[in-house]
Amino acid sequence: MLNILASIARELIETFFANYLFVFLYVILIVFIRMQHEKYNEFQSGVPNWQNKSLKEITESIILVGLAAGFAGSFVIIAAGITIDPEAVKYLFIIMFILLILNIRFVCFAYPVGILAITSLLFNYPKVDVASVLGLAAIMHLIESILIFINRGKDSIPVFIKHKGEIAGAWLIRKFWPVPVVFLTFVMQNAVNGTMLIPRGWGTLFGPKSMGAGALALGLDCVVAVLCYSDLAITKHPQQKSKQTAFLIFSYSLTLFTIALISTAVPWLRYLGAVFCVAGREAITIYGRNMEKNGMPLFAQVRRGLKVMDILPKSHAELMGMQRGDTILNVNGKDIQTEDGLNEALKDYPVFAWIQVAGWDGKDKTYEYKCYPDGFNTLGVIPVPRENEVTYNTDDFEHMSILKNIVSRFRNMNWV
Repeated sequence: MLNILASIARELIETFFANYLFVFLYVILIVFIRMQHEKYNEFQSGVPNWQNKSLKEITESIILVGLAAGFAGSFVIIAAGITIDPEAVKYLFIIMFILLILNIRFVCFAYPVGILAITSLLFNYPKVDVASVLGLAAIMHLIESILIFINRGKDSIPVFIKHKGEIAGAWLIRKFWPVPVVFLTFVMQNAVNGTMLIPRGWGTLFGPKSMGAGALALGLDCVVAVLCYSDLAITKHPQQKSKQTAFLIFSYSLTLFTIALISTAVPWLRYLGAVFCVAGREAITIYGRNMEKNGMPLFAQVRRGLKVMDILPKSHAELMGMQRGDTILNVNGKDIQTEDGLNEALKDYPVFAWIQVAGWDGKDKTYEYKCYPDGFNTLGVIPVPRENEVTYNTDDFEHMSILKNIVSRFRNMNWV
């Protein structure tokens, strides 16, 4: 086990500093992260008082989480005996790069793996161990489901949208992890890394087989698996929506892994697995989007009171326990209908306040808050407005394209 962990760490370090394809893809990913950050700032301009992380903080978080996830996933992949031919890695990189340029949503690892597997099965080119690549995709999306659950709702972006002709609040959720994955491959016997990591007698699930009558040995290689989680929360809290999606992706990954494992003995199941790899992941996205867009908005306008879209960090509202989706009915006995009405109720800096709300869960609640000796005049909430000049079409967020962005900027240039 220690030998495997040390070999994974060595391969990751060598790949980071010596693999030009790896470095090139990371540069492209960082360009996209910057483009996404600019889009986030555009969305947030319509929501006053919203505080966002800097581009540096976002990039550092993405890279560090990706490295940690890659190290853990690599151990599982090697222990399972998943083996991929070096040529398959190159084709996987090409497909991933094309999808990244066309539409960032399709760069999620299931899509390039599924396309590679389908092409190999139908045309027998490139020659790929389909069961292994499907197992690789299953493990990576199992990791994705865990990351989504751990980060549920964090860094989601509040926006105002038009929903069935009325203004409503929504949450845009996008998490993006480039995960370097180390796996078993075949190398020449005299290669530096051609060392047998899996001892004889260790019963791996996928059981790597030698190619070329002993001319090759097991070694290590690395590829970047991009996990892109994009979601929309209209009818639920972003935490609840992420938790639901994490469960669906977890179930999907276990099903895909089971198909991949059985297909090592039942070859026709590889066709089912290749189709399910793409169709299953796409079905989760379409199902989640349709359920949100066709359901009843949680952050919609109300006839009575002021609907809370978000709670600002370390605000008085957060300290008293107020939650997203609550509707403020009155403050110290004064009915509240607008943000101006809320400011009017607090203009005298009360040192004690009781606030009646209709909770997002349908239960009426009363929050009490003491602030001695100076009192307070701001609650620290972002309300859903009754009217808003800026609303957003979330399709632009869900279908971001580097190629489309480049073409758009090219057209808008002032040519002399």
